[in-house]
Amino acid sequence: MLDVTIIKDTAMEDVLAFKCCNLPDQNLEIHIRNTGERPVGIQGYIELENDNETMRCNHLYPPWERSLSPGEVAAFYCNMDKEQWNRYRMLIVYDTNGNAYRFPITKM
Repeated sequence: MLDVTIIKDTAMEDVLAFKCCNLPDQNLEIHIRNTGERPVGIQGYIELENDNETMRCNHLYPPWERSLSPGEVAAFYCNMDKEQWNRYRMLIVYDTNGNAYRFPITKM
């Protein structure tokens, strides 16, 4: 089982620039926590969904798969246009086995 926390207007752009990378306009932070009892692999992308369309978000940082032990959290960052974000109702995370985990989106 997974849990997602969405942090809008994150201040992580400055932290990432200081630590490792020059990633401008990183205004969205997504924390994915493994609340289950077994390790789970998480894909390095998400999808956003509403009643009429699905958009794959391939521009997460870091873009690679992550393995989460029970209780562990992975953080992903991206730039997300407020108007685009507000068009969608669900955020979908995929594990490496192809299972989808849907979470309601809060508006920016």
